[in-house]
Amino acid sequence: MNDEEKEILDEKLVRLRQLSKNLDESFTIPGTRIKFGMDALLGLVPGGGDLVSGIFSLYMLRAAMKMNLPKRAIFSMLANIILDTTVGVIPVAGDIFDVFWKSNKRNMNIIEKHIASFEK
Repeated sequence: MNDEEKEILDEKLVRLRQLSKNLDESFTIPGTRIKFGMDALLGLVPGGGDLVSGIFSLYMLRAAMKMNLPKRAIFSMLANIILDTTVGVIPVAGDIFDVFWKSNKRNMNIIEKHIASFEK
């Protein structure tokens, strides 16, 4: 990987990390260390909030596919998104699940793990 490709990849990773943080860890519940993000807040919107947050999550999946991550990693990411979106539609329990599951953070970890292995 040449310097220009590395710089482009680094810029993508910065954007993906920020998206992951916005979706999963933007806010902290006062007096605790529990973080949540827009994913949990969107889940409170009945009739589609979880679907909207799922679309944002699919953006990360698309980026991973463009980075040529292995199929196993792509399927793991997709499973995280499907689980998060499916459970997320359950009133109250789904919102609590969103706070603790953090599928976007999990998916970002998958991306970073595979990018690190590419750079070795």
